[in-house]
Amino acid sequence: MVEVLAGAAPVDEYVRRHGVVQAVHAKGVASLLMTYRCTLACAHCLFNCGPHHPRRFHRVDQGVRYVRMLRVTDRVVHIAGGEAMVEYDTVLAICRKASETGAAPHFIETNATWCTNAALVRHRLTELKNAGVLGLYISADPFHLALFPVDRYRRCYEMAVELFGSENVMAPELTREELNEMGEIGRDLDRLAGFVRESPPRMVGRAGDALAGFLPSRPIEELANDQMWHGQPRGMSCAPEFDPKTMWEIHIDPYGNIQTCCGVVLGDAQRTALSELMATGFGVGNPIVSALRDEGPVGLLRMAEALGYQREKYVQKCHLCWQVRRFLRPHYPSVLGPHEIYGPRVGPLLASNP
Repeated sequence: MVEVLAGAAPVDEYVRRHGVVQAVHAKGVASLLMTYRCTLACAHCLFNCGPHHPRRFHRVDQGVRYVRMLRVTDRVVHIAGGEAMVEYDTVLAICRKASETGAAPHFIETNATWCTNAALVRHRLTELKNAGVLGLYISADPFHLALFPVDRYRRCYEMAVELFGSENVMAPELTREELNEMGEIGRDLDRLAGFVRESPPRMVGRAGDALAGFLPSRPIEELANDQMWHGQPRGMSCAPEFDPKTMWEIHIDPYGNIQTCCGVVLGDAQRTALSELMATGFGVGNPIVSALRDEGPVGLLRMAEALGYQREKYVQKCHLCWQVRRFLRPHYPSVLGPHEIYGPRVGPLLASNP
């Protein structure tokens, strides 16, 4: 669980002294979700992103406004997706415009699939650096690397380190052999099952549908001991995920949804500033947020069962939440959304729980 370090310097000063990587751990993150479209459709994607989604993304003026809004949180701000670089021209324009007032995002998140040649990578990363961007996050895991040539990752990583410095690049330095090994794991169902059991992702979004079958189901009372996003177990309540000081995720998506936990909408950035919501507290008058904050997923389960929901098998606290949220979404469409995250449901990679 991220909690701002006592006495930590303001985010820009902290980044200047220590780099983006350390600042993320000290200050937390806030992100502009540029789009739900992606060049890949990874099995573990918490947001259910993929190339099948409509081309919905932030306009330049809208993106700049939201980046400035996120900057007020004193967190490390980044632009993510989906794959943000599918809308590269707009991302660059947002960064340039925000930089004019000293509010450029600190880093960009990418899967490196666009890194087809060194000249293109150097050109784009140099433009982003000149627009005020300080670093890069590059995805590196069996889910991603199973789906495209690993040389693209190496190309992106090496250029990012050269231009931004290793202290500003959130990505492991991996040899081509190590990258190929990751890709092979991702393409081998048995090896991927072992990887998921050793390092299970949060079972929400596509992961909740596709990967839960790799893990054993457990009694609901055992799920309370599951680790939170970035911290120790806190019981069944999810209160830390809705406390502005401790919550890990703060996103503003292309619809203006302020959200956390991949699909729980906390407010509308088009109507209410994020700083106002952080000051007053999230979820005032919101039954979904109230249930999660006070009781955790079992609060949602209670609400769902009153509407006819039948209990299923659950492998993780977050999986319980995800399954119940899917059922509740038609009843609370303004809180559980948008539609890109919640559908369509994909089949499991394994037929049933082991």
